[in-house]
Amino acid sequence: MITDNDSSAAGTDNRPPMLEENDYESWRIRIVRYIKGKPHGKLISKSIQNGPTPHPQTTDPAPKGGAVPPPRNKRDEEFTEEDNRNELADIQAINILSQGLPRHISNILNQNDIGREI
Repeated sequence: MITDNDSSAAGTDNRPPMLEENDYESWRIRIVRYIKGKPHGKLISKSIQNGPTPHPQTTDPAPKGGAVPPPRNKRDEEFTEEDNRNELADIQAINILSQGLPRHISNILNQNDIGREI
């Protein structure tokens, strides 16, 4: 018979497997498979491996005879399809990892802006 703990450790199609602290290697394999099965799985995996995609930037046209203005962050309505996909993959990567971690580990990560700081 499968218990709730067994079920959450294994994960489901709509919930990632939960990390058990003494079984990291098994969890790592399961979480990679879970991510690969998601739409845009390669982008999600890339976001986890390399960090979030930098915010897209654009440069406004220079006025006649004027200096070229510095690049600025794009507004949401200026995002391309690729920008939107990358942003969604970054959000999904954070959500998948935070749902697959025990609460006390997730709380530590939430205190840092970048997971690599730990």
